[in-house]
Amino acid sequence: TTRPMRYINRDVLIGDAEVQPLITAAETARAGILAETDPDIREQLLESHRGEWVAFRPHLSRLSHGKCWYTESVNPGTDDDVDHFRPKGRLADDETHGGYWWEALNWRNFRLSCHRANRLRINPNTGKTHGKGDHFPLLNEADRCRIPAEDLGREHPMLLDPTDPRDPPLLTFNIDGTVALSTEFFGDADAERRLDASRIYLHLEWPAFLEQRKSLYRDIISKIDDGEHQEKRARAGDIGSHAALTTTARDLIDLTREDRPYSMAAKAYIAMFRHLPWVRRAVLPHC
Repeated sequence: TTRPMRYINRDVLIGDAEVQPLITAAETARAGILAETDPDIREQLLESHRGEWVAFRPHLSRLSHGKCWYTESVNPGTDDDVDHFRPKGRLADDETHGGYWWEALNWRNFRLSCHRANRLRINPNTGKTHGKGDHFPLLNEADRCRIPAEDLGREHPMLLDPTDPRDPPLLTFNIDGTVALSTEFFGDADAERRLDASRIYLHLEWPAFLEQRKSLYRDIISKIDDGEHQEKRARAGDIGSHAALTTTARDLIDLTREDRPYSMAAKAYIAMFRHLPWVRRAVLPHC
């Protein structure tokens, strides 16, 4: 199995010389929105501050080396979205809910998302519309907050959150790229529900993602096979094979660098071969 999400510690942005002014501007704008009691004026005011959250995009991207926080994919040629984890204007899961408008300028509500995870699209493999859009399902709908005074801590989101260190370990992938539940969560009904919701609403099984993960696995298998051949020759006394095995080990380690797409998947794929001494000793300690 593979782990697709990497934990994102957004708090490293606090105090950053470029980001702190953006945080201050967003908090000032948020205070103005909270003070406005007329819903129509408040909506106009919210949209007028779009630039405040868009300004965070390059800094959110820097935290993940340009990768989508939900899928760990790299999407050159398009600007990733600054997703509002809690939707700001409306809620697809409850038409009576006006959205978490009071969280629209809360920078801790921002996530960097590729278009496929954030936008509604028909998955050609299933024929169904997936993607986050305005969805924000909860494990218990009765816990949903509807006004700023209510404590968001009582909500238990169905969607996995890369900024919560408890969430990435829940989700894994099979070697064919499809999502699966980590073995340590087997039998956990809530974890299973969260997996199903994240599969759909974060579009984790978009065809291109599946193919790229499978391609990564094939690449790792090829390098493992090369390494096995080199290791056997090295044991037989072939001096040149030592250098070749070192290069193969370095190539595998390189796939797990934080700036590489699906690097968490690469780590888990490689860990599947921990029974091989050279992988266990020369590769895994550096992943």
